[in-house]
Amino acid sequence: MERKEVTEMTKKLFVFFLALAVVVAFSLSALAQYIVQGKVEAIDKVAKTVTIRGIEYILSVQAAQVNAKVGDLAVATVEGNMVMELKIMM
Repeated sequence: MERKEVTEMTKKLFVFFLALAVVVAFSLSALAQYIVQGKVEAIDKVAKTVTIRGIEYILSVQAAQVNAKVGDLAVATVEGNMVMELKIMM
């Protein structure tokens, strides 16, 4: 193989692996989501935090808009340490 062909092959491999890394990075966040269900033990609208089952979570902008209060039964979709979606069960 000539040097030019090797350089072109290297560029193509670099682009492929870069694209693969981007796809994996976005996929990992979706895989890291989990559901927490329990009573709201504490909620701080100013600090945008909620405590469910003894663990304090940060509220996303969307989750902070939910009218939750201490004692409510909640179902939270959590990503990392942030509540992405908060539902109050009646």
